[in-house]
Amino acid sequence: AYHSVVFVHGFTGHPERTWTHRKGDPRSCHQCPDAERGQDTTERPVKVRKLSRFLISRSGPNDAREPAYTSVYWPRDLVPTVLPGARVLTYGYDTRVTHAFGPLGNKSSVYEMAWDFLVELDASRRSQEARPLLFVAHSLGGILVKEALRRSASFLSGRQFRFRSIFDSTVGVIFFGTPHGGAKPGGLPHRVAEKLLKAAGFSVNEQVVATLLPSGERLKELRDEFGPVVNKQNWTIYSFQEAIGVRFLGGEKTKQHIQRDHMDMCRFAGFDDPEFKKVDAALRHITGLMQ
Repeated sequence: AYHSVVFVHGFTGHPERTWTHRKGDPRSCHQCPDAERGQDTTERPVKVRKLSRFLISRSGPNDAREPAYTSVYWPRDLVPTVLPGARVLTYGYDTRVTHAFGPLGNKSSVYEMAWDFLVELDASRRSQEARPLLFVAHSLGGILVKEALRRSASFLSGRQFRFRSIFDSTVGVIFFGTPHGGAKPGGLPHRVAEKLLKAAGFSVNEQVVATLLPSGERLKELRDEFGPVVNKQNWTIYSFQEAIGVRFLGGEKTKQHIQRDHMDMCRFAGFDDPEFKKVDAALRHITGLMQ
């Protein structure tokens, strides 16, 4: 069956820039957070949307040629070759941690954001509910995906039973740097949040920041609930980490390291990028296209 691949960005991320490698752009460094790479984090991202399908006609890896772009947006430029016929979507949500001298960011918690995501994804699947679902999530996006799946599983009957199909259709999740146990002190999300909290004239979505911290009781509960669900559903989980990986999540899972920092670990230069080859193998494994 043709799959739907849903990309969910992370902390202060963006539905396109999070997944885009800019060739020859000195701002696409391996040390700078998004706001320091010339990326306007005040832009309100789009919601779930279908990506361009102009590359989907490629028959497979033998046709894989490096895209002739100044940047590589791999959900559009690489995935259609790896998974011919796949429907690729991205989800944008407002996690603006700060706006200098501007309006307050979204005050919703991650769990409220997860409900919004579930509703948007359900609407996008109305005509193609039978497609198996594969999620690709970076950082905070992984927490959002896990909570959305938990909510989806809770609908056993009634008017909202249709949301259950998202849970039942899921075959796997690929996590990039997701803080399953909370963002450890000293980690990038924690450092960014701490820095912004101290900045004069800035507003901060404290609920989002608190959700990432190890002391978040609800985050711990979600982590503990997710493992048994993965086992029961036999999902395939890949957890890519930029440093030491978290404990196993249950089910069939693989932990690997991406030799980049937290921001750049989900940006790839092309098919020949050694780090993308790891992700390529994960995509094929989960969807049953492993050669």
